[in-house]
Amino acid sequence: MPGRAGAGGLSGCRSPLVARLATKLIHSINFMTDSSILANLHGCGWTTVSLAAGEMARVDESVRASHGGRALIASCQRLEAFGSAPCDCRAPETWKGEAALLRLAEVAAGLHSVVLGEEQIIGQVRTAFSDVSGPLREMADLAIAAARQLRRETSFDSHAGHLLDRALRVAGVGSTGTLLVLGAGAMGRLVAQRGSELGFSRVVVASRTEPTGANGWRPEFVPLAEASLLAGVDVIAGCLGSGAGEIAAIELPAATLAVDLGTPRNFGDWPGKRVTIGDLLADEESRPHAQRRRLELRSRLAEIVEQRLLARAGSDSAVGALRFEVEKVRKRELSRMQRLHPEVAPETLDVLTRSLVEQIFHRPSARLREPAHAELGPGIVALFADS
Repeated sequence: MPGRAGAGGLSGCRSPLVARLATKLIHSINFMTDSSILANLHGCGWTTVSLAAGEMARVDESVRASHGGRALIASCQRLEAFGSAPCDCRAPETWKGEAALLRLAEVAAGLHSVVLGEEQIIGQVRTAFSDVSGPLREMADLAIAAARQLRRETSFDSHAGHLLDRALRVAGVGSTGTLLVLGAGAMGRLVAQRGSELGFSRVVVASRTEPTGANGWRPEFVPLAEASLLAGVDVIAGCLGSGAGEIAAIELPAATLAVDLGTPRNFGDWPGKRVTIGDLLADEESRPHAQRRRLELRSRLAEIVEQRLLARAGSDSAVGALRFEVEKVRKRELSRMQRLHPEVAPETLDVLTRSLVEQIFHRPSARLREPAHAELGPGIVALFADS
């Protein structure tokens, strides 16, 4: 971009310390003036909850074929692709700019997982961006750092193994007798351990390879091919990976309940009572208290992301100063709205006002980052500043 600082001007620096500081300063200036770093961040999302194996394979193949070069996050609920350029696909959900950045941070923090604050998802997000560099990686690093900060502030006392608790409650089944867990991966280990904690008298893990013990805990093991020989099983929890495919009921022992935690589905033709990830997600969405908690955390995460963006852009920049002044106005009006409308949840008003402000000031903020409009910054900021 014409007029932008370049690293070539550092060759005359005599001190290594001065050179390093100058490099950081130039990087900050470049970030502030290059609106494409944030404005061109785009995300696309597809729901994959409890899809059959064939349908899941078609969605996965289609997404990967049309999103080459983008970071793809695959979880038990969704496929989401993020890139640093516009996308013309027909994804059911799309995000761009700061909305895409916030979405990425929310996913990494586990705010869209069935188990709120699921710890495993942040690793999946980090892995998705492991081969990405440049502006896209910078945005991913910022989102992951914001997610980690929220996790440090928040006491998340659940992990993926607690999906078993939810499934038993939804199905109205107790935690007694024998629990059979299919799969010895991270999910399978957490569910098996949770089953033991809940009081199942016997926990058996069936997989193609014998699981290794963790923290001194080692479950009973049977090869997956011999699972049908087990007798007296009460609950079967399917935790097999995406490549395992569906298992026919004839290959499994009879049980009171099948808990299908796989994506794609682990059980193709289960004849009895079954609970899927989709059922657990619907149950979570039906609980007002749970949704209010998620909304509160999303609001707090938005504040963290905004703070990190401002810090990165530089507190003395016109964009940073403008956002600071606008945020003061928003918070003042938010307090007034909360007094006038006590019937509306405070976190709901916070999210609505934040979203409205972002929509109004997104384009002006992007323009102010451009060198051609930099001289307008001080005057615009002054219009919002308190006299």
